[in-house]
Amino acid sequence: MHVALLTCAEVMRLVGIKSRTTIWRRIQHKTFPEPVDIGDGRIRWREADIEHWINTLPQRRY
Repeated sequence: MHVALLTCAEVMRLVGIKSRTTIWRRIQHKTFPEPVDIGDGRIRWREADIEHWINTLPQRRY
């Protein structure tokens, strides 16, 4: 089984968030997926967690 792990920069590009601070603030408020610690001070996000988060965002209707 292959689990894709994304860097913070990759996550920011994927979801359109321009600031690391915004990501960490959303994590603190439990409105964004938490990363995993892969050792040596490196963190990554599971691609599946980010995809799930994107897919569960409410749609905006006009």
